[in-house]
Amino acid sequence: MTIQSSKPQDDQNKDSKSLYFDRPALDVSVAFPQATPASIFPPCTSDYYQFADLLTPEEQALRLKVRECVERDVAPIMTKYWEKAGFPFEIVPKLGALNIAGGTIKDYGCPGLSVTASALATAELARVDASCSTFILVHSSLAMLTISLCGSEIQKQKYFPSLAKLDTIACWGLTEPDYGSDASGLRTTATKVEGGWVIEGQKRWIGNSTFADVLVIFARNKDTNQINGFIVKKNAPGLPR
Repeated sequence: MTIQSSKPQDDQNKDSKSLYFDRPALDVSVAFPQATPASIFPPCTSDYYQFADLLTPEEQALRLKVRECVERDVAPIMTKYWEKAGFPFEIVPKLGALNIAGGTIKDYGCPGLSVTASALATAELARVDASCSTFILVHSSLAMLTISLCGSEIQKQKYFPSLAKLDTIACWGLTEPDYGSDASGLRTTATKVEGGWVIEGQKRWIGNSTFADVLVIFARNKDTNQINGFIVKKNAPGLPR
């Protein structure tokens, strides 16, 4: 015989969630003693397809530099950030020193890497921690590359030098609650007013958005019905974070 709880279902769900979220962080080394600690990251020694032979000396050197950095500075600290769903801002200056932000973009302080070198740098980041590679991809390959392809010369000169050093961080805002990344259903609108634009709408699942200094936001121009990109600063009036 089953006796139903007298508590409403919502209260039961709330209690079960509290039991989970109020627990201390999981000690991975205790829970999974067979696992290799992130601080002793397994070395990458295999090259089954002899891929390294196809790389230029510069590409090989960059891959090794990024690999050494993330194994030394990222791998040992990531477990605690996974457990608290946080981002390791302490490593941003170290990633900036690698001179990979901006990827293939040339001039304005950007590295002007080959497509292969830029991909290798991202792969080495992802090998150790996917969130760090996402951080760089959103910053470089989405936000910075959009400004490079579509922005004005004034905008490139203004934003790229600090973005390339990771002194400032960028995000890329296309995705919305109702239509995801389907740009044809974009509901965010942009209205031309004296002195600038008024952008109205919602974005969701935007990497880097909670701490970005520069936001590349896509909105539908109410005059032309075309989708335009706008550079929005983090302190813009009315911008929720």
